[in-house]
Amino acid sequence: MEVMGKTQKVRQKSLFGMIRHVMSLEWKKNPILLIFCILLALGMGVVAAANVFFKQKFFDSVSGLVEGNATVSHAVMCGIGMAAFLVLTLALTAAAQLIFNNINMVIMGHMGTLLNDKASRVDPIVYEDNRYLDHINKAYVGMEAVATVVFTAMSIGLNDVAYFVFMGCYLFSIKPMLLVVFTLSFLPTIIGSVIRRNMFARMENLAAPYRRKYEYFEKCLCSREYAKETRLWRGERYFKRLFDKNLDGYTALQWKTTKRSELIMIALRFLLLSGYVATIIMLFYYLFQGEIGVGAFAAIFSSLDQMFDSMDGVFNYEIGAITRNFGAAQNYYAFLNLKERKGEELDTMPREIMELRGVSFAYPNSSRMALEQIDLTVRKGETIAIVGVNGSGKSTLTRLLTGLYLPTEGEMLIDGRNAGEIAPKSLYRGISAVFQKYQSYKMTVTENVRISDMGKAAAEDEDLTGGNSAEGSAADRTETAVMDVLEKADFPMGSEKLTEGLQTMLGKDFGGIDLSGGQWQRLAIARGLYRAHDMIILDEPTAAIDPLEEADIYRKFAEISADKTAFIVTHRLGSAQIADRIIVMDAGHIVDMGTHEELMQREGKYREMYHAQAKWYV
Repeated sequence: MEVMGKTQKVRQKSLFGMIRHVMSLEWKKNPILLIFCILLALGMGVVAAANVFFKQKFFDSVSGLVEGNATVSHAVMCGIGMAAFLVLTLALTAAAQLIFNNINMVIMGHMGTLLNDKASRVDPIVYEDNRYLDHINKAYVGMEAVATVVFTAMSIGLNDVAYFVFMGCYLFSIKPMLLVVFTLSFLPTIIGSVIRRNMFARMENLAAPYRRKYEYFEKCLCSREYAKETRLWRGERYFKRLFDKNLDGYTALQWKTTKRSELIMIALRFLLLSGYVATIIMLFYYLFQGEIGVGAFAAIFSSLDQMFDSMDGVFNYEIGAITRNFGAAQNYYAFLNLKERKGEELDTMPREIMELRGVSFAYPNSSRMALEQIDLTVRKGETIAIVGVNGSGKSTLTRLLTGLYLPTEGEMLIDGRNAGEIAPKSLYRGISAVFQKYQSYKMTVTENVRISDMGKAAAEDEDLTGGNSAEGSAADRTETAVMDVLEKADFPMGSEKLTEGLQTMLGKDFGGIDLSGGQWQRLAIARGLYRAHDMIILDEPTAAIDPLEEADIYRKFAEISADKTAFIVTHRLGSAQIADRIIVMDAGHIVDMGTHEELMQREGKYREMYHAQAKWYV
């Protein structure tokens, strides 16, 4: 199955497109602040350039004072005006720093929300494709790059352009040739910026796999999740070697690109220096020829460093920042433009009958079918157990039944409609699941349960805040609903560790308590039961619970799911006896099907596995 193939290439986002997108986000949030920021940036450029005009007036007044053509008061007033503009420049710079930092954080929040929303809408199968994982890694890096590119470009477009337009008009009014030489000095720098942008874009695409790997191996070395096993197996040196290898690969790419970029910058700086020297020579020439006054000479000469530094900053640092980040920023928009699963939105999903007809399925980048030629019909209200050895395709089959994955070949029909033609949101409605690799959320007991159905939780919270008269009963209903599923899952609410009952914080990361593996599993089962559902899947969620307790949980589960469609994936065949039907899988095929009694009466994989397991309990 091709998930991230060439067919999903998207058109690159232009710089103006990025600016328009980011500004539209801020406009929706706070249009007044956005307008103020734009005016502030323009004002900073104009005020900074106006300083040159006041410098000329001041130097002319001092020169006139020496020659007896001006008064002291005039010179003082010009000096005060020049100082006032300098103070105003500093004040505007400080205000801009504060406001732009705030607006940047707001924008990053909006962009992060868009990225996470997109990740939730793409086809879940792409998470099985390492190329997609590179995409999402590059997208998160690109999110910060977009902010850098946009705000740097706006700083150039508003602040710097205002400064250089004012300065250009001033130079032109003094001597047009000064403006020509000043402008020509930076043409090579502009060309160099384009070259450097392409270099860094190529580097970012090559660097993402290295970055994702060294971040993962760093997690293996340092995170609490891996700490015990890494220390027990003495794996620190091994993971450190892998970390260093990928970090070295990432660093080598960066160094190679940066070295070439800096060599280009050095060459361009020599050209820039030539323009600087040429401008100074022309200034002296015009002064000695009497074509410009002392005030104009002094004002331009004293501002020349700032002008060239500003221009150098624009092309070698600000535009440099854009060129370095532009490729990464494109990755953010490329991710937002990835194809999503489409389909028709349905108001209800009764699931009276589900059919798999000739279904085969292969994971991305795999030449082997995980499932092959599966034919299966499931009717509403059935409890079906799926058994088989590890790797037989049990979990993959359940992911197709939930609609998370779609068949590579064949078709899956729900009430006669092809699952691929139904919107994912509709497909997932009314389905709950408890997986072997459940999540242990660092939240309270109540939050750990209610997170499976935020719509239901929100409705309960709305009842709770709907009015004082209903507050007590709504709170009681919420607590009762949570306690009910915890009881069904045999979660030990009477434990002394749960000092604050349902509001006990779980997970030591935030000062809470930790649970045993079995307790976390029971909590995960309660979470699955809490979600409003007419179909539920238990995908080996009882691995840390002993067989007797597991059998009790499954008996209760069968009672709870009496009128619902239920699938139980288990490697303990004794627990499968509660099912109406047992599906036996081997190497991606359904090799047998029937009740426990039927399967035990005939020679087959099920009876073989059952007797093999029974030996361990004699």
